[in-house]
Amino acid sequence: MARPSVFLAILWPANAVLLGLFLRFESLRNIGSWLGAFIGFMLADLLTGNYLLLTLFLTIANLLNPATTLLLIKILKLDYKQYNKGLTFLFLFILSAFGGCLASPIFAMLTVPYVPNTFISVDRIWIDFGMWWTGELLNIVTFLPIILAIPERKILKTYLEEIKSRSVQYQELLPLLAVFTSVILTHFFMGPGAIMFPIAALIWASLSYNLFFVAIINSLVCMLLYNSLTSYYIAESPDAYLATTISVRIGLLMLALGPLTLAIISLNRQKLYHQILYLANHDGLTTTMNRRFFYEESERTVTSVPAIKQKARSVTILVLDLDYFKKINDQFGHAVGDLVLQKFTHQVKLHLRSNDLFGRLGGEEFAILLKDLTLKQSIDIAQRICNTVHQTPIFLDDGTHFSISVSIGLSYQTLPYCVPFQQLINRADVALYQAKENGRNQLCLENNLQTL
Repeated sequence: MARPSVFLAILWPANAVLLGLFLRFESLRNIGSWLGAFIGFMLADLLTGNYLLLTLFLTIANLLNPATTLLLIKILKLDYKQYNKGLTFLFLFILSAFGGCLASPIFAMLTVPYVPNTFISVDRIWIDFGMWWTGELLNIVTFLPIILAIPERKILKTYLEEIKSRSVQYQELLPLLAVFTSVILTHFFMGPGAIMFPIAALIWASLSYNLFFVAIINSLVCMLLYNSLTSYYIAESPDAYLATTISVRIGLLMLALGPLTLAIISLNRQKLYHQILYLANHDGLTTTMNRRFFYEESERTVTSVPAIKQKARSVTILVLDLDYFKKINDQFGHAVGDLVLQKFTHQVKLHLRSNDLFGRLGGEEFAILLKDLTLKQSIDIAQRICNTVHQTPIFLDDGTHFSISVSIGLSYQTLPYCVPFQQLINRADVALYQAKENGRNQLCLENNLQTL
């Protein structure tokens, strides 16, 4: 259906999709999968009316595309799984362009023109070579990114849940609307310049949406433009089609590479920003919040943001201090001390919810903010933390082990009527000192809660 009379197919995404599947799923790279692909290609072509010998050569030529690209990736040890980082996608495209996409038409031109009833003529072999090669290039840049960027099921589920949980803002649809409008304009002002109409809208979309969505938009735009321009030139004359199709494909190739590259650069910058933000707000050793970030988030919870107050009807502050931590450093060294802090924070996190705040105030002192719990629930969590820490030994590489303990001070306040956060943590700190004086390895409540 996509093959004009006596010409190569206008659209042939099968090679790009097959390469994407082999890259995405390593378990498919076996003899059975290659045999299945071979049979599928053969049957598909035979059912459209070709005879066995011609179909065989076409199938071998097609399968050379993913096979050669995969071989070059293995030889050059390209980490294709990181296609969305740095210039990996461009390297992957270059390997495919001058590997599989080139090997496929070379084999075809050496065989297909010399079999009976062929549609590739020796008289225009260079034109057919150029059309096959540029067609493969366009298919790779149009369809391969979609296969590689399809989110995993867990990520896709989370993304869909986020969309359902919030209303879509009309501003988010503007880049998509701009792309749609620019493509419509190409049908009213058809000609060589039509290929440039969507470029500004595609750049806007690449800076606004995730890579998978950009890849889909890119593919649809390229295919619609390609179909429109091809139909336009075929309607003019076969000569016009032959004279312009290679140029059109290269133009669409450049059009598609731009938004994809920009989307990947934007994605990398966003990830780098979030990494820097995380490092700025978290303790490097224990991955808990650092003192500044914990204070900011806690202050916002108890005083600053009314919406959060309505959601969290109470707050509990726990101040935790590891007992005799200096002796651990003196006896075993600071490396073991760091290990103790990491094991301790891991044990504590097991008892916390995702919306609770957990920060390192300094040294061996930590703080926790629990939201929307009763006093009894808060006491139960604090006591479980205290018991777990004491009952879980720390094992060292040489096989020795020892136990640690933690003292905890607790303050509690209902919302929205709340004192400043600093007062809450001061009250919990006083309770912590009481726990220390009482013998450590225990929980103490602030004074006004003792009688509750």
